[in-house]
Amino acid sequence: MIIIADAGSTKIEWALVDRQKNIVLRLHTRGFNAAINSAPILEDTLKTEASHLIEQGKDCSCVWYYGAGCTSERRKNVINILSKIFTPRQCHVESDMLAAARALCRDKAGIACILGTGSNSCLYDGKTIIDNVPPLGFIIGDEGSGAVLGRTLIEHIFKGRFSKRVTRLFHSCYPQLDTAEIITKVYRGEKPGAYLASFAPFLYENIADPEIDRFVTDELIRFFKFNVLAYDGAHSLPVNFAGSIAHYFAPQLHKAAFECNCRIGKIAQAPMDDLIRFHSEMPAKM
Repeated sequence: MIIIADAGSTKIEWALVDRQKNIVLRLHTRGFNAAINSAPILEDTLKTEASHLIEQGKDCSCVWYYGAGCTSERRKNVINILSKIFTPRQCHVESDMLAAARALCRDKAGIACILGTGSNSCLYDGKTIIDNVPPLGFIIGDEGSGAVLGRTLIEHIFKGRFSKRVTRLFHSCYPQLDTAEIITKVYRGEKPGAYLASFAPFLYENIADPEIDRFVTDELIRFFKFNVLAYDGAHSLPVNFAGSIAHYFAPQLHKAAFECNCRIGKIAQAPMDDLIRFHSEMPAKM
């Protein structure tokens, strides 16, 4: 059996797949970002929220963990935790970006993007990532992400950059929200990116408003301009997306792509189904 994990800052999806390619178990736990969370948090998450996975996945043949923040220097810590808990024969820890590329592009060349709590992108040749514009996080980068949409929404509301109509609508949805709470959650909270992304549903629920539609589309155009257009083949290769923001704001994403002369390929809310197929259909990767 193999274990596959798609780990983001907000949640981790786990799947246990047997030799016959059947899904034995599938579950979600709270998120983990290796760049900002310490490895023991992942161990605690598994022990408290995934006991059935530990029990059934013990001594599995392989773990494939794809995670946010899993850069080369952070990978070893995650491997140590997963090896300790599951004692697999093999343990692979890769970036969430490679998960998106494999899920969305499989063995074809293309541009793969993540638009969720954070954002990221890469140029993929069908086997490996050959170029990657650094996302830089929601403070500096992460254009088009839920965190940046939420951050910019709050900025526009409290600095009076939206119309009175949209401002009233926002305050009717969050009547207790004030600047003190925002500053506490963003500057002292455990997961400020996830907190900011929690305001994205307001945008989705009110996307029929032309002002909000334009606001979201403009931010997605920023994602294309700062990230996608940096790659060779940006105007010829399909641009594929994974993540909740890409899924829920697909109409605005298509408008942004059109304005940037790009072609949308596949949009998937989460890559797990395609990751399971990728590893099930390619025995060498099992």
